[in-house]
Amino acid sequence: MLTCPVNPAVSSSRIQPEARPGVMEKRKNARFPLRLTGQLSLEYGEHLETETADVSLRGARVEAVPAGEGDRQHCVLTLFAEGPEVFSVTIDAMIVHQDEHGCGIEFQSMDAKDFELFKEFIERHVHGDGDLQKEVEGSNIPKLKDWTEL
Repeated sequence: MLTCPVNPAVSSSRIQPEARPGVMEKRKNARFPLRLTGQLSLEYGEHLETETADVSLRGARVEAVPAGEGDRQHCVLTLFAEGPEVFSVTIDAMIVHQDEHGCGIEFQSMDAKDFELFKEFIERHVHGDGDLQKEVEGSNIPKLKDWTEL
């Protein structure tokens, strides 16, 4: 069973998607204010400890500000959930924007089994009426791979 790090907002009630005027019209995926710890590994060798501000099936906003070349940097994001079972997912990603508060990460690809666990984890912590399944059916997800065969 996957759980969030201790966070009363997550454990005590279901979460609604974040709605910001003008933003959701451009997004294909709903974002949820789930906080997960993680590590952001950049292509030039820097590794930053971070925490998510929000997540979706296709990306995340993280509270890390990488030094370097700005947007469109390749990275690897590893997210951790704590609880009775320790859980982690590793995601091949791209930094698509950044500011002084953090950066936006677009998920490029991830292991298919990790994706299912990640999706189920989000579903258990958010309020939605099949929205995530619609995103999957609409192919608004990262490329899924079998990383055991790589």
